[in-house]
Amino acid sequence: MKAVALKLVLRSWWRNKTFSVISIVSLAIGIACTNLLAAFVIYEFNIEAGNPDKDRIVYMAQDSPMKSGETVSYVAGDIPVQLKEKYAEVEDYLRFNAIGCSSVTIGNKQYEPITIATTDTAFPRFFRYKVLYGDLHDALSAPDKAALSESCARKLFGDVNPVGKIVQIDLTDGGMRYNDETTEPSRSFQIAAVLKEYPQSYLTFDMLTGNGQDFYGGITLLKVSASFDKKEFAKKIKADGVPTLQQEKGSYHFYTLQDSYFQRYTQETIPYITRSQRPLLLVGMISALLILLIACFNYINLSFSRILQQIRIVHTQKLMGATHAEINYQLFLDTFLTVGIAFLLSLMIAHDLIPLFNRIMSGRITTGFFLNRQVLPFICGLILILSVIPAWYMSRKVSTLTDSNYRLFFTGNKKRKIVTALSIAQYVISIGLIIGTLTIHAQLGLIRKKGECYRNLIEIGNWRSRNPDVSTFATELKNKPEIVSVTRAGGSILNAWLRQIIIENKDGSETYYSMIQYMGEENLLQTLGLQILRGVTPQEAIRKYDRPVYINQRYADILVPAGEDPIGHPVNQYDKSFNDGPAGNPEQACTICGIVSDLYINSIEEEAMPSLVYLNNSSAGNFQMLYIKLNEKLKTEGMEAIRAVWEKVNPSEYFTYEDVYAVFMQRNRKTTDMANLLLMYSVISIFLTCFGLFGMALYATEQRTKEIGIRKVNGASTRSIMFLLIRQFIKWIAVAFVIAVPLTWLLLNRWLESFANRVSVSPLYFLLGGIIVLAITLLTVGWHTYRAASGNPVKSLRSE
Repeated sequence: MKAVALKLVLRSWWRNKTFSVISIVSLAIGIACTNLLAAFVIYEFNIEAGNPDKDRIVYMAQDSPMKSGETVSYVAGDIPVQLKEKYAEVEDYLRFNAIGCSSVTIGNKQYEPITIATTDTAFPRFFRYKVLYGDLHDALSAPDKAALSESCARKLFGDVNPVGKIVQIDLTDGGMRYNDETTEPSRSFQIAAVLKEYPQSYLTFDMLTGNGQDFYGGITLLKVSASFDKKEFAKKIKADGVPTLQQEKGSYHFYTLQDSYFQRYTQETIPYITRSQRPLLLVGMISALLILLIACFNYINLSFSRILQQIRIVHTQKLMGATHAEINYQLFLDTFLTVGIAFLLSLMIAHDLIPLFNRIMSGRITTGFFLNRQVLPFICGLILILSVIPAWYMSRKVSTLTDSNYRLFFTGNKKRKIVTALSIAQYVISIGLIIGTLTIHAQLGLIRKKGECYRNLIEIGNWRSRNPDVSTFATELKNKPEIVSVTRAGGSILNAWLRQIIIENKDGSETYYSMIQYMGEENLLQTLGLQILRGVTPQEAIRKYDRPVYINQRYADILVPAGEDPIGHPVNQYDKSFNDGPAGNPEQACTICGIVSDLYINSIEEEAMPSLVYLNNSSAGNFQMLYIKLNEKLKTEGMEAIRAVWEKVNPSEYFTYEDVYAVFMQRNRKTTDMANLLLMYSVISIFLTCFGLFGMALYATEQRTKEIGIRKVNGASTRSIMFLLIRQFIKWIAVAFVIAVPLTWLLLNRWLESFANRVSVSPLYFLLGGIIVLAITLLTVGWHTYRAASGNPVKSLRSE
């Protein structure tokens, strides 16, 4: 009987090929999307899942001295030592910092930069990395030894055991002068260990070495007792006067390892710690569930469409002597196989989508993670819910229905209400996702607009030479058609040093702001795309003032009294803590020569920082940072020209550069990742909606073929028949639009509130959301209705 039941199921599928394919494919896509997002969310919310000490490791941060209301994760090197000595709650500490790498040299071969972290010998007591070769304690105990990650070791040395090999790290600040002292251009390390990476790791590094004796500060992790209370301990050490960057005014903060994984520190770059976004995970999971709902709605609607045939088959089988249990088994097998095949297909879809998904979401999941004990129970539970419960219900329901009962339940008002509700819900999801995608892409457009000044801007500053010939490099490039402008500057734009501004409020409290100072040649404003809002040109400013300085609009809003013109006044008139030259020498005072547009260096969730831009051609000989603006149409040729000049001026040195626009967009990942995610799921939702509409329209026209033929014989036009068949879909879209608009508006405004610079939720996006769904529906349904309405009525009535 089992073989017969399977044969009958397959025969039923063959007779209803269109419905079967749509059901299986839409379910497969829905399950694949849900499994991908579920695996991603489980991965991200269970960082260091295999670490037995995860719950006892806390991340240490403190109030920022540069900006009120923010925290920084920098902790002075001696603070964790004091905490371990004085407080029983602190059992151990682990400190981190980074070494800037511009390139790696092994023998005569050079390799691209790698991520290097320095840490304490306590590292193995916090993180359980498996040592493949060598001795990790040895690698962290000596300043000239290091451990490599397995992937980095394979990239640099292939399959050879690298223990004992020497690598030379060319430093990013090698050869730079600080207070008449020149830093070493490179450091050599002997590889003493190789570590195996593991999934869900909190850290990401290529090389690990010891901190050394002169560790000034960096990131700090504490291993604490089981009774540790984060808030109470922070109050205790504040009361005990443990020093902070703000002295007695500041406080320390402690976070679990998982919570710190979702923290953002806008004033710091921490390359060896991975970070994620909690809102992105929640939105992603909700989107995946909505896609799954659309797929399930398709399946339910199409199941209703072919149940009548199953009822007739059941009645025939009963007449032939089939038992109630055999009929139940056959119907159960039909539904279970549909979901089972969809699940197997979803695994193949998910496997092929993982690289794209990781690129869009900055994820790290692999196919093997789906079989992990954290994910497998969820997947198995999802499949059981989707297969066993519907299969059990359908088998019991269908086997007990008579033909008249079927017509009463599945073709009457009850069925229409169910199908209407499911269809409207499907439209609400599709319209909402489209509106959300359009709004978030508008916010992404605002980010691109704020970062437009960085487009095609290249930063070069890793010279390694003690006396880099920056002037020759700049001169070689200035007359090339691929280069728009070249400017020498005194420091990095996106990684500039910050200075504190203190504003005293009327109530006696203080507000802190971070201020950025830039320095460069007179064409620095042109290269950075900064507009002069008020004041004189750079050329006139250099002729007119000894030390001209431009302030940005944000600086003027914070420090310059309303209605006052600061141009021509010294900077220290507005910023009392500003030190601009030798005391008692007013001729050396920095003079404000103009106000320029704001320059954003971090996420536009924040306001632009107040900035000073110094122009000084006479100091150009000391400028060691180069900014090059490329011609948009000749970008590839421009990069080739820069590389050629580099090889001419710096022969045998590894060429590295920074794409400033790419770095800026990376710092706005919250919006870019969200936009990519919603775009992907909007396209999928529309695709699945089209699938469902296709099947429903096909069924509707097939069921009303005789009615259409009679209407045509009685003089109905093709247009009137098409409208008759389509109008129910239009009503559903209208109701869905009314529901989707307020829900989407509330959610989007809630999300946009986190941005200091944001777009408004435009009514145009709501109209476009409705119009797009309506157009897709008309195209999908219209094809079937036109075929049915324009057909020969004689053929449809021939059997009557």
